[in-house]
Amino acid sequence: MEIPTRFDAWTIVFLIAAVQGYFVAFVLARWRQGQKQSNRLLAALLLLFSLTLTEYVFYWSNNVLIYPQIAGATEMFTFLFGPLIYLYCRTIYEGKPLTKSDLWHTLPFLLAVGCNMPWYVLDAETKRAALQQQHPWPLPRVWMQVLLWSRIAHMICYTVWNFIYLRRQPRVGITTRWALRLNMFFGGFVVAYMSYFILVRFPFFNATWDYHISAVMTAFIYLIAYSGYVQPAVFDGYQWTEPNAPVKYRNSGLTPEASRSLLQNLTFLMEQEKAYHDPDINLEKLANSLNASKHHVSQVINEHLGVSFFEYVNQLRIEEAKQILA
Repeated sequence: MEIPTRFDAWTIVFLIAAVQGYFVAFVLARWRQGQKQSNRLLAALLLLFSLTLTEYVFYWSNNVLIYPQIAGATEMFTFLFGPLIYLYCRTIYEGKPLTKSDLWHTLPFLLAVGCNMPWYVLDAETKRAALQQQHPWPLPRVWMQVLLWSRIAHMICYTVWNFIYLRRQPRVGITTRWALRLNMFFGGFVVAYMSYFILVRFPFFNATWDYHISAVMTAFIYLIAYSGYVQPAVFDGYQWTEPNAPVKYRNSGLTPEASRSLLQNLTFLMEQEKAYHDPDINLEKLANSLNASKHHVSQVINEHLGVSFFEYVNQLRIEEAKQILA
């Protein structure tokens, strides 16, 4: 019996987004500038999103009945999304290499794959029959619900943890905005994913609402692709500079590692020890307190915070005044 397939405008858009996701993931994995590790983590995240989106397209277009082995192949990838974003953010902030202890982040994924193994080992014909409700599902319904809500709870926990982690990091201008934006889009995906499985229980549910999960995934893919096009430094794997920043610091001799270290010391001095309370504070006095040159301190403030020294001091004073008046 021939199985009819169908594509609509939405599935075509999602398929194009998935293909573009594969391309950007390939570019990131092959990018030779900056930190290769952070690029590869972001590439892995994009690849998993694109594979998941591709499976959704196969499902909606009915191709999953032609290729039933695809069904459920990406379902447990959700256990990897949060850890990849966390490890990526940690890398761009700390430059910390991955270690064996980081493999613990993959444990929920491996356990879920093991639990879902009865489905994976089915032959194509049995899977097709199960998808058409002509054969019993190999997993108990209760167990499938446990796996589903475990995936959702896992993503929520990592979303919250990632925001907590970012909040604890030094404010580094565009880097902070990029990391927050990335996690916010992931949070949007989690909300869309969870809302679908809640709304599907109500009689007014419309099956096309399933598209909003893929719409968020598509936006996520395009966010990374567009950001890399507008600001190529996102593919460098560490702190961004302003898109049109001057090149006056190109020969300063300040390495990315030294720059991050100086930034952390600067942030501690200004935000924890309140150095901006000094009415006579200036760049030279601040540099002396940091045992650094004025040129390097100015460079760190300009590149990482995107403001001048005096703008930075005024921002801190204004924020404190707002807190006092609140």
